[in-house]
Amino acid sequence: RNGAPLMESPSPTGRRAVELATAAARLRVDLAGGSLAAFTLAKAGAPNPLSWDCASHDGLDPLALAPRPLGHFLCLDRWGPPTAQEEENGMSYHGEASQVEWNVVSQTPAAAMGSARWAKVSMEATLPMAGLHVVREVALSSIAAMALVQEKVTNIAPLGRVYNMVQHPSLGAPFLDDSTRVDCNGRRGFAQGPNRTDCPQPEQPTFNFPDAINRAGEKADARAMTGGDDDVQSYEVDPESPIGWVTAMNAGLGLVFGYCWPRVDYPWISLWCCSRAEGYMARGIEFGTTGLHQPFPVLAKHPRLFELPTFAFVDAGEAQTRKYAMFILEVPPGFKGVASVVVSGSTITLVETGAGRKMSIDAEEPIFD
Repeated sequence: RNGAPLMESPSPTGRRAVELATAAARLRVDLAGGSLAAFTLAKAGAPNPLSWDCASHDGLDPLALAPRPLGHFLCLDRWGPPTAQEEENGMSYHGEASQVEWNVVSQTPAAAMGSARWAKVSMEATLPMAGLHVVREVALSSIAAMALVQEKVTNIAPLGRVYNMVQHPSLGAPFLDDSTRVDCNGRRGFAQGPNRTDCPQPEQPTFNFPDAINRAGEKADARAMTGGDDDVQSYEVDPESPIGWVTAMNAGLGLVFGYCWPRVDYPWISLWCCSRAEGYMARGIEFGTTGLHQPFPVLAKHPRLFELPTFAFVDAGEAQTRKYAMFILEVPPGFKGVASVVVSGSTITLVETGAGRKMSIDAEEPIFD
């Protein structure tokens, strides 16, 4: 515990949670599933882009305290459905990480960090069926609305295995509305087919971001909601870039919310849209080690798409670490969207579409070592 008090506290709904708060931002992690459930500017009443709750999406009891996906959740050891037999044996959709309890290992508020300007928390979870253990380190800057997240996955089973690890940020209202626009540095992409199905060339037809095809087979613009209740498009991260990035802008709120990460960690971007009669339900801005939303037997038939792997391998006793940064910026009226994101040292710079204006957020310490 490093001598620091653990500040686990219930969320507004009574769920186990831990919150980091600085002069710049607030970040709440739900410990019943490990989801990053809220990330806002520090000022009172600031909107939370990560307000999505699977209880509303799946018709579950929103007051239940059991683990479930909220906001930004981790898909581990898989992305998408298990096989029918795995499901019968108890394996969850998107894996166990959002279905188990997480525990705080240590927490240090920014005021106790001396010259360092970060509030930090470390947490862990064990995935018994998958045979994996995950440790997450979160650092929230006190001078910029930015958080750095590092996750180490260790295979605690006696044998090596294939697996996948996908970050699943899911936007909800009020951030998700007609004005919400998504940008990313995805390049070639394809539309996901129905779950537990295989086809000879799942990446066909291929298109380039922002082009998309929804479940109805209609052409769409991936920067906006694409019209279906379960549209998923997957894109390769720009192979010429050292980083991947994805942003969501709400023009009415004057905010851009986004992520960036080393491309070597997560070479795929996937965008999910869910629209129903009652309105926009969810907008996923996902990134991970795979771009194929199928059980492992299907992935084994398609080990590479666009020259990228569709799964990772971790040996017995091996640990693998991946990282990402998340941020929120206020943008001026008329901001047209994000053309590119550049990470240099301690600074993340967003370049506006068309106008070329630049906006930066600086944590004054290196983002990716």
